[in-house]
Amino acid sequence: MDKSYGRVTLKAAETLSGYYEAKGYDVFYDHDSTKVNTGKIVSWFGERHSRESELSHLDIAIIEKGSDKALVLMEIEETNDDPKTLMGDLFGVLLGDHISFRGERDFQVGEYTTLIVLGKSKVLHRNRNEHLREESMKIKAGLHSANAALGKIVIEPYADEKGLYTLLSSLLDRALGGAL
Repeated sequence: MDKSYGRVTLKAAETLSGYYEAKGYDVFYDHDSTKVNTGKIVSWFGERHSRESELSHLDIAIIEKGSDKALVLMEIEETNDDPKTLMGDLFGVLLGDHISFRGERDFQVGEYTTLIVLGKSKVLHRNRNEHLREESMKIKAGLHSANAALGKIVIEPYADEKGLYTLLSSLLDRALGGAL
């Protein structure tokens, strides 16, 4: 595997971690760091977490401090914004019953949770991404999985690393402030 894979996501997560922890949130993330809040964030179904029950891995989870309430769950695609990839990320979360960190801690998902899926693209694809979001929300309403209880879905592109930081800052401030 390419050693640079996940580098942008890791940098973004480490930056977010410092900023949002100072604002009173717990930030967990994946992508091979030695920090205490790093490890696998997994969406899974059923009664027992195993490799067989895993549906997807997330990059970042922002949790309400002193609780297990997942306020933001995030996946960042560093290579493209192919609709098939974005929908795989989205439904890998929605079809699950649990979000676990390192298999040791379960996060609660509810109406207060925003799922953000970002894909790298030089083109905005506003109509396409809004269509994917709207149709996903309709499908979500018919699902009976526990993770389908999440409140909001955001699908956005970013052009480059600088654009990712700008977008993340805006999205997270609005999501955590209840303005999305």
